[in-house]
Amino acid sequence: MADLDKQRWERLLKWLSQKHGMDTDSLRVEPKEIPGAGRGLVATETIPPSAMLFKVPAAALMNVKTMSPLYPNIRPGKLSGIQLVSMHLLLHKPAGDNDSLDDAFGPYMSTLPRDFSSHPLSWFVRRQLGTEDPRTSYLLDHIPPGTWQSVIKLSERFWKDWEAVADVVKDSPSVLARSTRQELRAAKGIETERLLLDYLWAWLNVNTRCIFYRTRHRRSDPDNFTLCPILDFANHGVGRTQIFPVINSEAWGAPAPLAKAEPYAFFGSSDQTVAKGEELLLKYGSHSNNFLFTEYGFVNALSEGSVLNGDQSGEVDVQDLVEELLEKAGPAKDAIKKTLECSQYWGEWTLDRSSTSAAPSWRLIAALRLICALEGLSENATLGQDMAIQSWKDVTNGIRNQISPENETKWRGTLTRMCEVLRDRARENVVALGTVQSPQDGPGWLHWMQDNVRTLWREQSEVAKAVLAGLHAGEEF
Repeated sequence: MADLDKQRWERLLKWLSQKHGMDTDSLRVEPKEIPGAGRGLVATETIPPSAMLFKVPAAALMNVKTMSPLYPNIRPGKLSGIQLVSMHLLLHKPAGDNDSLDDAFGPYMSTLPRDFSSHPLSWFVRRQLGTEDPRTSYLLDHIPPGTWQSVIKLSERFWKDWEAVADVVKDSPSVLARSTRQELRAAKGIETERLLLDYLWAWLNVNTRCIFYRTRHRRSDPDNFTLCPILDFANHGVGRTQIFPVINSEAWGAPAPLAKAEPYAFFGSSDQTVAKGEELLLKYGSHSNNFLFTEYGFVNALSEGSVLNGDQSGEVDVQDLVEELLEKAGPAKDAIKKTLECSQYWGEWTLDRSSTSAAPSWRLIAALRLICALEGLSENATLGQDMAIQSWKDVTNGIRNQISPENETKWRGTLTRMCEVLRDRARENVVALGTVQSPQDGPGWLHWMQDNVRTLWREQSEVAKAVLAGLHAGEEF
């Protein structure tokens, strides 16, 4: 650990111990630089199965409950949890290599990542601002269509949150007055490019590092999250984890006792011993590479042929290809889209590869059946449309197995051509990305992100090939 990082770690532990009463002497982990993965958490001693790794006091967590008392002039509910925590990070962002001056959470905030220039949302926002780097622009232009749409949706969330925070700051000048950043205390608003990019840093810290934590009665409430010191050093584990979060009230699905916030405890695996010096991983969730790339800025590594053979899972979003089919459906286009939307079958169309199968999702099969049943029908063929739609509904509701043998042959043929398009364009993009040499003066992460984008395309190619093999073999989906 570099001297500066070591000092910040020591200040964090001192803050947790002296201000929040955490038992840091029993801590079994510490941060360490992991080759190829940045910072990670490693065991400071041999850890037996099911042992507690650390327990963070509730008051040391950054969430809507701990933030709200710091801003009494902001009406409860005016800002979401993500907006509120991000705003606090913006107001007390560390300057350069200095530590945050925030009295409440400064020692914790000083350990957070300082730079998110490798994140695809940073590339996209800079493009919107007209200040993009040509090196990342090339990567942004070569991400798969489904990933592109995911980045757009992520940017919409970001801009919505930025606008909400900017409005609150404008209406409540006292918010800026409590900032530990001199330029903010003297400002009348935050609508400058520099502060917007500072907010992007804050927002990405929250979006990439938050973990579920009950702050609201309704379990599905989006404010049920927290930033947690120590934990956010942990890297993502693919299919395995040695860190398990436990909250007593969540253990049996019981309602959270929200009158008193609970500490957050983290335990080791119940079936393995962790050796001293070994990295402990935290599984961020069972997410696709498309999701991981968009939300976190990385992908799970895939060895050549592993998805094709079923050794690793894969998923391809084919929204763009289905919408292209819809545009070619002729006069029936509107009826197809309306039927899919009303039946809640619009979107989330994927090809999926697991260890046991390679197949289109049921939602994709349903969409292809409807498109193939209605395409080419004239606007005046109302009776024919109604009969085809009813037959399609009978299939989706399990009343009948198929619309007709002809329809089955037709949608399988359409799926075959779709897989061929996926395979071919993936190959073209992998080749194109392979011909680009990362500049020697570029940031260290540039080549790594180029490999991540290439991995997205290789996954698409291998999933498409696996589904094609099933189609040619006559497999039923």
